[in-house]
Amino acid sequence: GGESLAADEVVVAAGAHSKALVASVGEFCPLDTERGYHIEFEGGSEALITRPVCDPANGWIATPMAGGLRVAGKVELGGVAAPPTPARFDELEREARAVLPKLGARRPGAEWLGFRPTMPDALPVISRSAAMPSVYYAFGHHHVGWTLAGITGQLVAEMVEGRAPTVDLAPYALDRFRPLAACAASS
Repeated sequence: GGESLAADEVVVAAGAHSKALVASVGEFCPLDTERGYHIEFEGGSEALITRPVCDPANGWIATPMAGGLRVAGKVELGGVAAPPTPARFDELEREARAVLPKLGARRPGAEWLGFRPTMPDALPVISRSAAMPSVYYAFGHHHVGWTLAGITGQLVAEMVEGRAPTVDLAPYALDRFRPLAACAASS
């Protein structure tokens, strides 16, 4: 049902949705998804703090934004298809109000769930496909995808152009999970 494009090289950089694309190339990928919950409080709440505030014991961060305050956290592994756990949104609100009792009303309809692509060893995948050499991988950066986007793009460009990457990419190769693929296939 979509548009077809012809390409000499393809880069799979679809974040938490990369696993299915890798499987379509015929490779095993143990990518999972860290799901983070987000809620917002009405305008005026942002004035309660002057910078992001973290509650490490409960696993969330409150960030003042234009017109309100965002509280985000409660990371869980859950994939991209499972629905949110509504109690997590309420838990965030309860804990935020314990720290910031003067918060305004929770903004209706502003709850959302973010997906962070997560590899079992906490390293991203930045490599060429072993099954299809015209396919390159760039995903699995956990919570720092935006932070590492520049260097990842540079490394992928170097691979596509046939240049030696400026960083040794062996630790980031998808092939590092080949022993897991054999276990997954036999179970």
